[in-house]
Amino acid sequence: MGIALCFVPLILAIVLFTFAYKIKITHQLIAVLLGLLAVLPISFIQYFIPDFSGLFRSPVLFSFLKSLIIYGLIEEVFKALLLLPLPHKIYDENEDMHTFLLLSFVMGLSLGCFESVVYYFDHLQVANSQGATLLYGKIAVRIFTSDIIHMMCTGLCGLFIYSCRNKTARVSCLVAAVVIHGVYDFFAGFSGSLRWFSVAVVLMSIAQCRIKYTALKNTDK
Repeated sequence: MGIALCFVPLILAIVLFTFAYKIKITHQLIAVLLGLLAVLPISFIQYFIPDFSGLFRSPVLFSFLKSLIIYGLIEEVFKALLLLPLPHKIYDENEDMHTFLLLSFVMGLSLGCFESVVYYFDHLQVANSQGATLLYGKIAVRIFTSDIIHMMCTGLCGLFIYSCRNKTARVSCLVAAVVIHGVYDFFAGFSGSLRWFSVAVVLMSIAQCRIKYTALKNTDK
């Protein structure tokens, strides 16, 4: 049940993009596999990177820099590179950017969903029967927070890759992905009221993706 819940947003996205936007299922499966490919190295970085907290007097500063560099810079640059094999320039010329953005969304959701599976198994080992039930609620929360962040930030990376291929490189798209993801993880790491700021960052990621897409689309015209 828990594993199935993890993949609900990815399945819904694939169904929507296939029937509403006529995106080939094979191309979406490539995006899913690229998302899966990104899970292992990213998980390795997250779980096995050395603890440098002793080098900082302020634990808050260390947490912020860690979120910005590891979860922001390293993860988003890695995802941007993995977007390169995605199919492009095979649909209607006017829809190339829109289609590439949606395929980037699929890859981001795939990464987010597979991460949730890792999260599920990691926490299930220490959960009793009551805790396991509560874990479903945590996965549901991840769907509306972590999955959306992965989706939007990968979309921003996709816009960056698209702009580079069309000689209008928008580094601001990649920078936005790095900063948004880093700031999200920073606030998501808190257990008190500061954690709610992560929700604001999720909304900001949606707005930024829309703004960057519109600006790039107007440039193409």
